[in-house]
Amino acid sequence: MTQFIFVMAAVFSVLLWRMYRRHHHAVMQARTSLLSQSSQVIDIKKTVDDRAGFRHLVGEYAGNTVSLKLEVDNLTARKLPVMWLHITMLRPMNSEGSLDILVRPHTSDVFSPGWNWNAAVTPLKNWPEHARYVSRDRAPSLQMIDNDVRTIFTDQRAKELLITPGSVRLTYLIRQAERGQYLLLRSAEFDMQPIDPADIEALTRQLEKLLGNLDGVQCDEAA
Repeated sequence: MTQFIFVMAAVFSVLLWRMYRRHHHAVMQARTSLLSQSSQVIDIKKTVDDRAGFRHLVGEYAGNTVSLKLEVDNLTARKLPVMWLHITMLRPMNSEGSLDILVRPHTSDVFSPGWNWNAAVTPLKNWPEHARYVSRDRAPSLQMIDNDVRTIFTDQRAKELLITPGSVRLTYLIRQAERGQYLLLRSAEFDMQPIDPADIEALTRQLEKLLGNLDGVQCDEAA
């Protein structure tokens, strides 16, 4: 009888291990595929998978170097986990000025370097309220990007616009965890269908326009 129990325990252990492996493989494959349709918008040059299975992309958009990165934020208790999309576009060499605009700032926003910046910036009229405006040294001309800032943050899912001498980055709420699953099991389950390339196109295009106004980079209207 004891031997039978040991055998059954071993069988169940193997079955559970196989179920876990299948589930883990499916999850990792889904995470890898989230940005799979980005090639319709960006000429992909490089892909890197992080340890969580999310794929980071680097490529070109209308002659500009751009990168896409996904990040899950589940650090805050009593708050639905969210998935951020970071879109970064390189600025021309010898560019200057830094500015971090973070709306509804929270200490869980660990992706923002602005927590270590201490030069406060006074926003222009009609810029987002309940936002933190800081610079690391000297802010760029705010008037040059006035329309871009107001347009970007009209969308309530826009979280942060980060400008450094090397790049501009937009952080955007691309997915939110399923409420029922999280409230019941505290499990962060997201819609894992590939992100709509139209969303990526719109966000990347807006970032390109901002870059053009910021540094005088000519936009390719045909892009």
